[in-house]
This record gives sequence, C-alpha cells and structure tokens, in this order.
Amino acid sequence: MQEPYQASPDVYVLPTHLAVPDVGNIPVNAFVLLAEEPVLIDTGLGIDGPEFLAALESVIPLRDLRWIWLTHDDADHTGSLERVMQLAPQARLATHGQGALRMSTWWPLPLDRVHAMALDDRLHVGDRDLVAIRPPVFDNPTTTGIYDRSTGTLFSVDAFGAILPELARDAADIPQQDLTNGMVAWATFDVPWIHLVDEGRFEQVLAAVRALGPSHVLSSHLPPASGSIDGFLEILRSLRDAEPYVAPGHQAFDDLVSQLERPPLG
Repeated sequence: MQEPYQASPDVYVLPTHLAVPDVGNIPVNAFVLLAEEPVLIDTGLGIDGPEFLAALESVIPLRDLRWIWLTHDDADHTGSLERVMQLAPQARLATHGQGALRMSTWWPLPLDRVHAMALDDRLHVGDRDLVAIRPPVFDNPTTTGIYDRSTGTLFSVDAFGAILPELARDAADIPQQDLTNGMVAWATFDVPWIHLVDEGRFEQVLAAVRALGPSHVLSSHLPPASGSIDGFLEILRSLRDAEPYVAPGHQAFDDLVSQLERPPLG
C-alpha cells in the first residue's frame, strides 16, 4: 500500500495498486469520509490486510468508525471487510442487500448489522445525507455509488477508473493522453457490455451524471479528480467505438504471471 492522503478536507484516500507487467498500474482506492458518523468506503485488497488496517487506524481509530459503505462485493473492494467488522463492532454495513446475502455464503457476515441500500436511498451520517446512486458504468449488478450533496463529492466506484503508466495523487497530474488511454483501457476491460448499449439511452445516463454537477470525483481506480466532469463523460461516450478488450490466452497468461512480483508467503 501507499501512504494515506487527503483528497479534500473531509475525505482521506487509502491507496494501493495492482502492477500488471507490460500493461500498467491499476489504482485501488478505499476512502474514509470524516462525517459526524465516520464512514469507511470499501476495504481494499485482501493481500494488504495488516497494512490496510494500519492505514485506516492512522486516519481514524476503529472504535470511532460508525459505517462501512461497501460499494459492491468484488474482491478488490472487500479485502479487509471481515476483519474491520470484527474490530469495529459498533459499525454498520451499508451495501446492496443482495450483495450482502451473496457475501454471507462466503463467510459468516452478521446480517443484523447490514443496512441495505437501494438506488436513491439516503443514509444519514449525522451531519449529512449520502445518496445511493448507480454510476454510469459498472461491472457488478450490486454496485452502489455515493453522492455527497453537502460537498458535491461523487464516489463513482469503478466508473472513471484508469490503467496508468505511473501512480499519482491527483488526476490533474496525469498527462491528458495517458489519462484518456488509461480510462479507455480500463473501461473496455471492466465494462465489456459497453459496446452493446443503446446510444440514446446511454446519453440519458451520462446526462444524469452531468446534472449532479459533482465538484470532486473519487473513483475506486483513479486518483482524485476535481473540476468539470465533462471530459470524463466524453471519454465514456467514446467507448462504444473503442476496440473490445481481448483476454489473454493460456500462454500469454503464463508469461504475465512469470513477471508478477509475488509477496513472500508466511
């Protein structure tokens, strides 16, 4: 993991990444929202377990955590969920109800601590309401993003992610061509259905995101971004005409695995 850092006065990023040989770096972000009732948004990679807990504790004591908002049940978002729920028994889990039921088949998730969230639901966290939204693109049917109306912050989950040649702490520091290429590469892999969408209906989806007018975009797979969202939406609009992602075959996969840096076991 990298060191936590502030994306805005009330949001910390807990950053890690996946380095894919000959491809680039995939940022993987969890967030801490310092609301009156503090919220942890996602729980990182399982392989980072002890480091993730230490990073989280450096931002907020686990005893002060009141909510865990799990955006969806993919492995790069659920890594330390079980351990955090054990160490913060006062925290409730806000997430998609069917995602919670699915996770309960993997480990004994305490369903009595689940606050099921449907689209447009509001979660009151003391000094603000967080609105459950569906991001414009997603890879999991349980995906539930967040819009914080009090600050204009959009937690966009996998939407607006990118595969990057170098890591950064601010999307503005990434050269525009690298950002565009990285977002297209990420989305064609993460959202393979994008080539099947109806153009008119997708325009309505993009217009709904634009209407939110977010001042900050916090993606699970991109450094924090601020300012106009129009450029990001234009990249999503271009995806229907992008080359579809082709998964590696067996030999290509073996070659990739041979280049991976594997952490020591034990």
